[in-house]
Amino acid sequence: MSRSTVTFGMVIALSIPLFAQAGPKDDFEKAYSQAERTHQEAGTFQWTTTSDRLKAAQEAAGAGDYDAAARLARDALELAQQSVAQQQDQKEAWRITAIGD
Repeated sequence: MSRSTVTFGMVIALSIPLFAQAGPKDDFEKAYSQAERTHQEAGTFQWTTTSDRLKAAQEAAGAGDYDAAARLARDALELAQQSVAQQQDQKEAWRITAIGD
């Protein structure tokens, strides 16, 4: 095997992970869709702060700032997860109050 073939093979092998990594826009889209889906799961326990973060993430993405948009979408996801947790806690608290242990 020639030295140039080995070098070329190594360059290709080392660059594959770079192509496989998601870019800022992909990160935003993934985080936003997860946050939106989780926010909907909260039902009547949706937090307004989550809606505000989702809106801000959309605005940042619209302005082309996908790093900020992804950060805001991840914040919204965390808030949405907390609202779903609150929903579950309230279901259990209601059962204990209404029915007892």
